[in-house]
Amino acid sequence: MITYVILGITFLYAVIQISLYASRQRKPLTREDIDERLLAALNGGAPTRE
Repeated sequence: MITYVILGITFLYAVIQISLYASRQRKPLTREDIDERLLAALNGGAPTRE
């Protein structure tokens, strides 16, 4: 009985985490975006787009 409760809680946790991740719909950063952010951080300014 306890096993089913633990499995149910684990399943609900996984469903919630997947739905949160899907709702954010984050795109992976490209190499250029990463370079731009790193350079901006090193220069102490905000990233600029050309």
